[in-house]
Amino acid sequence: MVSFLKKHRVIITSTALCLFSLHIASTNVKGIGGTIISGRVISAIASPIQYGINHTIGAIKATWASYVYLINVSKENILLKNDIDKLKEENNQLKEAALLSNRLKELLAFKEDISGPAVAADIIGIENTGWVRTASINKGSSDGIKRDMAVVTTLGIVGRIIEVQPTTSKILLVTDPRCNIDVVVQRSRIKGITEGTGTNRLVLKYVRHEDDIQIGDKLISSGLGGIFPKGMVVGEVFRAEKGDDNFFMDIELKPGADLQKLEEVLIITGNISPMSPLL
Repeated sequence: MVSFLKKHRVIITSTALCLFSLHIASTNVKGIGGTIISGRVISAIASPIQYGINHTIGAIKATWASYVYLINVSKENILLKNDIDKLKEENNQLKEAALLSNRLKELLAFKEDISGPAVAADIIGIENTGWVRTASINKGSSDGIKRDMAVVTTLGIVGRIIEVQPTTSKILLVTDPRCNIDVVVQRSRIKGITEGTGTNRLVLKYVRHEDDIQIGDKLISSGLGGIFPKGMVVGEVFRAEKGDDNFFMDIELKPGADLQKLEEVLIITGNISPMSPLL
């Protein structure tokens, strides 16, 4: 019996309250002994329940309002982030366009300075495999490009054309071991030959111990060989020491052209007059 009451206490209590409420509603007794006392009892019992229900409903409303607000804020944040990303991309594109415009202006001015026919081209590929140092451009035989034409930038010699297709060509960079250029030390007029090392450096060969050469000296093309115009920067000395053979110097150069940032070049397509060395 006890277990039955415990198990069904909620149902029993609810039934008792309902019966009690019906009794009060149907009675004609007035005053302290009737409706007033019963009403107070029911009010005392129901008030906490009503308060709890109202409080719960209020909390649910507040939570829902907060949730809806947060959802709206989240959507606004996503839209704002997308707008910011678009603005950043547009800003980046404008910066790239400005940088390209500046580079092309410099290249155009340089083209006018060399006083000879030349074709501008974009670098479309770089190959640094083993000792090989080459680059591909987006101009070919249909643009008048031929083998052994010199390739330059405003800073100096880049290399020479070794392969030509109708719309593309390949450049042998000055840092490739197969590239040799007759040069002159701009300051002392000492002659030598630069050779690529398969790295981002060149070596200067056939300079004797007694020859006048210093760190910081610029090497310019001599014009011998008929490929590279005379007076163009090839590199700059950054190391000069006596060689192991006790006769020739051991000299390293950094290229004049910044090959690691190569984007646009000029291909010299015809004979030009000797140039004033680029500084």
